Amino acid sequence: MSLHTSHTPRLLYGGVILTMTPDFEQCSRPEALLTDADGRIAFVGSLDEARAHARSMTTSVQERDLQGATLLPGLIDPHSHFSGISQYFTAADLTGSTSIDDIVMRLRYFTLRRGVSTSDDGVILGVGYDTHLIAERRHPNRHDLDRVSTDVPVLAVHVSSHMLVANSKALDIAGITRDTPDPAGARFGREADGTPDGLCQEPNAIFAVYRALGSRLDVDPLALADDIQDEYLSHGITTAQDGATTAGWADNLDTLAQRERLRLDVVSYPMYGEPVADILAQHRYYVGPRYVNHLRIGGLKLILDGSPQGRTAWVSEAYIPGPEGTDFHGNQAVGDDAAYDFARTAIDSGLQLMAHCNGDAASEQFLDVYEHAYADSPNAHKDGLRPVMVHCQLTRRDQFARMPALHMVPSFFVSHCWYWGDAHLRNFGPARGRRISAVRDAADFALPFTFHTDSPIIRPNLLEAVWCAASRRTSNGVLLDESQRIGVADGLRAITVNAAFQYGEEHDKGTLEAGKLADLCVLERNPLTVPISDDGAPEPSLRDIHVVRTYKEGDQVWPRNEDESSV
Repeated sequence: MSLHTSHTPRLLYGGVILTMTPDFEQCSRPEALLTDADGRIAFVGSLDEARAHARSMTTSVQERDLQGATLLPGLIDPHSHFSGISQYFTAADLTGSTSIDDIVMRLRYFTLRRGVSTSDDGVILGVGYDTHLIAERRHPNRHDLDRVSTDVPVLAVHVSSHMLVANSKALDIAGITRDTPDPAGARFGREADGTPDGLCQEPNAIFAVYRALGSRLDVDPLALADDIQDEYLSHGITTAQDGATTAGWADNLDTLAQRERLRLDVVSYPMYGEPVADILAQHRYYVGPRYVNHLRIGGLKLILDGSPQGRTAWVSEAYIPGPEGTDFHGNQAVGDDAAYDFARTAIDSGLQLMAHCNGDAASEQFLDVYEHAYADSPNAHKDGLRPVMVHCQLTRRDQFARMPALHMVPSFFVSHCWYWGDAHLRNFGPARGRRISAVRDAADFALPFTFHTDSPIIRPNLLEAVWCAASRRTSNGVLLDESQRIGVADGLRAITVNAAFQYGEEHDKGTLEAGKLADLCVLERNPLTVPISDDGAPEPSLRDIHVVRTYKEGDQVWPRNEDESSV
């Protein structure tokens, strides 16, 4: 529901139209698509018939020649962090840093360029460093970050967002000392005498720092709203997710909705550890399947383990020995009883539950606790809740086999193949490392799998995710388990049809059919006909296809400032 109910009817023609209906690969492709003033698709078919329908409309119709481009349903983001995208505009970019000195230099440059305050409200934040790319093969420590500043808190966030390093000033403000115990499911890195070295591993340790810094880390959602949304819309995404909503960001999203600043649909999932009951009560108008000014609360979020590339994912078979020693299995983030209680809260309340599970031990825990909570819940409509296992990096075949009985959807962070496939081979060895993101196993059990990017971890390029699933190559050129490959058409379904199903929105989104919302993206090329592999192929490959424009309910929402007067 939106206060704006009138949309510009459009007739789009002159390109390839991929409807994403079950037979879209075999059937003859339509010539045109017509939208109406209600923001829905009025007709899909021949150009002559589309124009005949347009003439019967009471509102004038704007025609647009696609000029050979490809029209798809608006892409649907099955898991990311809308609120986290703000860091693209407020933090130093540490992506690709090659050494500790490089991290320090980037933070210093950011401080000078942005004029970070040295007063009581200042903070210097950098995001995206990756220990696998750093020459020292270690995290920075508080002494390294003290080289940036000893007067202002300095924070460097690992690319996984499951680890953060704080300088001495930030540790002092947070009151973290050698006497501070490690939080449940998390830990503080320590020097030989027990003094914190600045590393904060997993959410309970990270939030000890974030909470202490309080308003220093607050952002103005109204100031960043368009930039955040453009990041999604420029990748053809018309439905986005805030996949671990804090109380503060629940308020921010409410503000954006009330001010009518949302140009795409956002689905929010308040996270375990936050005052979930209060969030749901305070923002109850948004809870459920109906959007209010493009916002709804779709369910709850639970994080059960950490990062496989950061060696904190919870696995049943130990990691290849590393700095933690032998027989190291990663971190269990939440106990079984607490996880069960949270699952019962979700099921009894009729809410979808999303659970972060990278390691197979975390996958097993989620399956066990959800199975028990599902059996115990009196909710007569629990079959329709469609719980989601998020990430699924090391989920086993026998675990996928248990999902259909629970109506569970696996959502893969399949881009791990390219970005961290080489790290997984080092961390888990060839047998487990080559099998990450086992999409074919999920397909064998007819599970409606989806692909996500976990943005801001990486940019929300869902076409790149499809490429990763089809190619299964690492950034070093290693070919991972080929038997887990899927075709491009099935990959496109993962980010359209299946993603709509995951959200329970298949009646409104995911395919180009009359009556559905006119959420559309236009691609420069047909993803079914461009090369899958980069190796010696003409550009662009599948991962490089650009989005030309994006429509939400028939209205062009990206690019924002394009002059359509001549169309």
